Amino acid sequence: MKRQEITMLILTFLLSCGQRTNNVKGSKDSIRISSADTASYQANGKSGNLDSNCSYDNQVSSLGIGLIISPTKFEIFNDSLLTDTLVSKDMYSEDGNQSPFCSKFFKPDYGIMHFVCIGKTDKAYKVLINYSDIKYLPMTRSYDFKTWDEYILGSLGIRRLSDENGDISSSLSLRIEPRDNAKTLTIPTGHEMFCPMEVNGDWVKVNYDCFYNDENNPHDLEPCADYIEKCKKPLTGWLRWRQENKLQIDISLML
Repeated sequence: MKRQEITMLILTFLLSCGQRTNNVKGSKDSIRISSADTASYQANGKSGNLDSNCSYDNQVSSLGIGLIISPTKFEIFNDSLLTDTLVSKDMYSEDGNQSPFCSKFFKPDYGIMHFVCIGKTDKAYKVLINYSDIKYLPMTRSYDFKTWDEYILGSLGIRRLSDENGDISSSLSLRIEPRDNAKTLTIPTGHEMFCPMEVNGDWVKVNYDCFYNDENNPHDLEPCADYIEKCKKPLTGWLRWRQENKLQIDISLML
C-alpha cells in the first residue's frame, strides 16, 4: 500500500473516532497533510461563490506577505473596522465544507483555512478569499500570522510540484545555488521529500530526506529538522519555492 493511501486511511480513522490532534511539534498523533494527499478535491482558482469546489491548494492573485491561520470558529469582515460581517464560520459544523470562499489552503474538516495576507491595518489583517477578493480578519491572538519563511521552515517537509503524470518540470530542478542557471543536482529515485533549512528570497535551501523512501521509516511523522542530520552525506541544494504568485512546492503540514 502506498504512503499516501496509508496516510488517508489514518486520517479517515482519526476523524471517524471524533479525534482532533493538536499542532504539537513531534506529537506521535501528528499526520502529514499536503496537496498531494488531497488530490481528490476539484481544482478551482476563480473568484466568486465556489461552494464545496475548493481544492486544498487554491490559486491566488498574490502570495502577499504571509498567511493567516484562522481558528476553527471565526468571522470574515467586509471592512477593516470590522463592523460589517461577511460570514461567520465553524469548520467542524455539518456544513463546514460548504463555503462562499476558498482560502489559499482549504480543508475545513481538518481545521485548515489558511488565508494569504496582503497587508495589515490597526485592527485587521487584509486577506484574499477566493482568487482576488479582499476581505478582513480580526488582528487578535486567535489568528496566527506566519511569514512564508516561517510557514515553510515550520513544516514537516516539502516536495516539488508535479503534473498529472507525476512528472516534475526541469525548471524545478535542485540546484547548487539559488539561481535558475546554476548547476543541477540529481536526487535518488523514488518518492521525494526535502527538509527546508533556509529561505532566501524565492529560493529555499533544502536537505534531501534520505529516510523518506524507507519502508519502515523510523522518523515518519516527525519534523524533519529533528532528524535530517542523521542522513549520511546529505544531499544539499536549492529549490525555487515560488514563481511570481504561484507556489512551486508542496508543503506537508503537521496536525
